[in-house]
Amino acid sequence: MRTSGAVPRRGTDRRARLLRLFALPVIPLLALASMLTAPTGATAASSKYGNARYHQWSWVTSHNAYANNWNGFPVPPNQSQSIQQQLEGGVRGLMLDTWDPKGTAPVEMCHGSTSLCYEEFKSGLLTIVNFLQKNPQEVVTVFLENYASPQTLSKTITDMLDAKGAGKLLFNQNDWGIFSSNWPRLRDMVAANQRLVIFQDSWSDQAVGSGTLMNTWTHTVENRYSYGLGQPYGCEPRGESQPLNQNPMPGTSNLTPLFTMNQFSSDNLDPEAYAKIDNGSQLKSRIEKSCRPAAGRNPNFVAVDHYQLSDKSGNTPLSVVDELNRDNYVFEPDPAVWVVTDSKQYVSTYNSNRCMVRGDEFPDGSGGLVTQRACANPAPSSHQWTATKPNYDGKGYYWIKAGNGSCLTVPYNNGTPPGDGTQLFWWPCETQWSSGNQLWNVMPTNIDSNGNSRGYYFINQWTGRCLTLDPATTGDKAGKVTQAACPKR
Repeated sequence: MRTSGAVPRRGTDRRARLLRLFALPVIPLLALASMLTAPTGATAASSKYGNARYHQWSWVTSHNAYANNWNGFPVPPNQSQSIQQQLEGGVRGLMLDTWDPKGTAPVEMCHGSTSLCYEEFKSGLLTIVNFLQKNPQEVVTVFLENYASPQTLSKTITDMLDAKGAGKLLFNQNDWGIFSSNWPRLRDMVAANQRLVIFQDSWSDQAVGSGTLMNTWTHTVENRYSYGLGQPYGCEPRGESQPLNQNPMPGTSNLTPLFTMNQFSSDNLDPEAYAKIDNGSQLKSRIEKSCRPAAGRNPNFVAVDHYQLSDKSGNTPLSVVDELNRDNYVFEPDPAVWVVTDSKQYVSTYNSNRCMVRGDEFPDGSGGLVTQRACANPAPSSHQWTATKPNYDGKGYYWIKAGNGSCLTVPYNNGTPPGDGTQLFWWPCETQWSSGNQLWNVMPTNIDSNGNSRGYYFINQWTGRCLTLDPATTGDKAGKVTQAACPKR
């Protein structure tokens, strides 16, 4: 037999045991044949975000998104791509400065003062709305450093949205009761088509059409962005912000603040050169060593200059955020996702009263079937499993051991990795060699959109498939536990 990527290994004892299995009487043979059937049920459908709430997701955010080469910015720009290109490239948060130079509109996007204005705000907003209408699963967040009046800014936004038939696109916090119920699930925001979220920092929350312009500092926290001419370091809150670990926000019963992490220094005059240093391994390291510990969670908005640039470490803002979201993803109930209880039971999230159980023994006493049954309290030994390191170097993989010391095993199948729907065995743990069909990668994941619960899925080293409850047999006294394609996210 070959384990994944391994050279042929000694297998005389294993083959002898399997030959004994194939010498079983007719009825056990029929049971054995049923182990290799096709999958009988599909996994639960999943969305782009799973069940994650808005405050559980992370996005690349472009600092001074309007200050780009395409706008003819006269000083070294903060971005080298247009707003449209930034959105198409993966940016989902945009920092814009809005001013009303004439006092009567139009609102323009300016840098520092009204002497450096380069595009009307309605033009930038039109680009964002067009993108959202063409990409119905996406959510875009806009942060306005605002110097326009409430009336002028709100009219600009309302007129643009109405002209595009997108009047209900703007997020409305009152529809969701966020101060008591926290931020909604992203999939629900998508379903309601409230996918444009706008914050402004100059006045309290304001109703605009059917949505809300929310005040930045009553909904978010943010670290300081000015570090002189060195690279960003530490993770201290800026002066206007609540502490980064504030939760819930003052004046609310349950609102988790969104965390904006500024990874740039506004003091340098060459943002492009600094982005090539700040946006790679230093960004990843700063999140892990400074900002996540300071806030107690991942940043939601990772704000950078020249978002597409990085060092040569292989880390980019987009790859770093993708990694955060692999951690942030909240799985829906799925046949391949399990809860491990304090009593060592593996409980399915697909059917909360079905547990993985050590089933009937083979007639020759060499092992037995792994089945699913109604969970029991207290849990007998046959319901108990532990993930333990093998007594050799398993390269980070685990044995999943039954209460009798046997190992969860994918059938040998004459050395050919079996397919989806294959029922699993409990079998003596192989100790003389690394047996890939008994080794599992343990993958923790979120299963609760409130962020309070963790689950696991288990990937077999040999087949690359996941430990799975068979949905079609959940009503049977002893249903099947199989392997199948791992859950998607």
